[in-house]
Amino acid sequence: MNRTVAETASVLGLGQRKLFAKLRELKVIDHQRELISSPRHEGRFYTDTRSRWDSRINGYSHYGVVMVTEAGVAWLANELGIPVTCTQPRGTAA
Repeated sequence: MNRTVAETASVLGLGQRKLFAKLRELKVIDHQRELISSPRHEGRFYTDTRSRWDSRINGYSHYGVVMVTEAGVAWLANELGIPVTCTQPRGTAA
């Protein structure tokens, strides 16, 4: 399941602003909260393009939202020193 940075902050037990600051320190995003393209981050983060109707210009405004994959959440938890517990889904035999 892919999450926005705000949702990821909630999962990791951090505040949204604090997680954005950590992502800037880790060189994942820039000062405008846009994803920095790097081979180091492939498969962990991506930009989801979205649009909304803007009545002032009588057209759509397009913008990007930084999304975090499950691999990205695990990587972030490891980088930030947050312990992660993996559990088996219910109904599966171990």
